[in-house]
Amino acid sequence: MRFFPVLLFALLFTGCTMFSTTAAEEEPELDYPNPDSEISRLLDGYRPFLYREMGRPVAVAKDTLRFNKPESTLGNIVSDALRIRGANELGRQVHIGVIGDSSFRLFFKPGPITVGDIYEFMPYENNLVILTLTGEKIIELVQQNASLGGAPISGVRYTITPEGTARGILVNAEVVDPERHYRVATTSWAANGGDLFPALWEPVERKDLEISVRHIYVDYFGSLKEIYDVTDGRIRR
Repeated sequence: MRFFPVLLFALLFTGCTMFSTTAAEEEPELDYPNPDSEISRLLDGYRPFLYREMGRPVAVAKDTLRFNKPESTLGNIVSDALRIRGANELGRQVHIGVIGDSSFRLFFKPGPITVGDIYEFMPYENNLVILTLTGEKIIELVQQNASLGGAPISGVRYTITPEGTARGILVNAEVVDPERHYRVATTSWAANGGDLFPALWEPVERKDLEISVRHIYVDYFGSLKEIYDVTDGRIRR
């Protein structure tokens, strides 16, 4: 039932029609049925709840929050949220959280951040995935992160050289052991090859968790309450 409100939200904003045409289609005019009255009554019953839920404030941005290079407050938040939630779900350490910033669609101005804002911020219905990678693949992953000029990553510290490569890579304050296994939290989109981190695509092990990334961000933003534009130096130049 956790995805039912999302479905209703989508139906409300698409007008609840069952058929559509485009201006480019050269077809005879047809008489399409009116929206189903029972569906309309059902949606009318949920409409106040959905509007109230989408407007519910979960946190307050105290500064303007944007994705920046090589590091940003938003980048740290979205990667930290994945790593921390992954560890909570598994009951064991998750070493890294990573996601590409192209998955996100807006920034936050100072003021309340609502559930609806976060749904716009993360417009895709992805789930949380935990991958087990070798240390060798972790080094590749961080190098790929550096090649982008820095991207959202958690549990890692490194410096981008003038040549655009990563040096001084640390995972949880330790030098990476190429033979060791590390757990990485990411999204189903990135794990399935939809992002810019090929190192994720050949894991030693993969565990899909039926947890919406949107819900993770609603929960994590809510836990922060007040958000300032402050970074911690995890990616340096």
